[in-house]
Amino acid sequence: MCFRRLAPRFVALASILAIAACARTAPKLYGTLLQPIRSAPAITAIDQNGAPFALARERGRVVALYFGFTRCKDICPQTLAKLGAARAKSGLISRVAILFVSVDPARDTPAALRAFFARVGVRAVGITGTHAQMRRIWKAYGVEVQATRNDVGHSDFVYFIGPRGNLRIVGGDDMSIAHLAADMRGLAR
Repeated sequence: MCFRRLAPRFVALASILAIAACARTAPKLYGTLLQPIRSAPAITAIDQNGAPFALARERGRVVALYFGFTRCKDICPQTLAKLGAARAKSGLISRVAILFVSVDPARDTPAALRAFFARVGVRAVGITGTHAQMRRIWKAYGVEVQATRNDVGHSDFVYFIGPRGNLRIVGGDDMSIAHLAADMRGLAR
């Protein structure tokens, strides 16, 4: 008897929960969603201040991870500036970290990274270290690096790491500021 009185309430509650679940749909993401979900490879090196850096310290924040070099005249500073503008547009300045990982560690000293960020006008964390350290990081993220005497060719992707430390999205430097900001907001939810 008691079940007969509770059954309509249970059906009503289940309906409300189903409607609520549908109302909060997953955000539209513009980069490529990486499946299966996996932990982002560890990054340990030094930052632009010469202090030890570990990616794990950014846990709880969305991380936009970009590989580049400070002597780059076009794509690297443009992409970094777009990431800074996207972070501002997202409204999540304190919840999004921008990491710039050097593909030219011999020249990208902490001082060079600081000067580069000042020139581009972006608040970011610069990562550098020994060539062996950096090569391990490049390999873990599938980044191809080909250095010549005057230039460094490298893979040109932006990786997004979610607040739980999972590698979630990859996109190219061709993503718009609006799309980068939307992906930042989507991961921060």
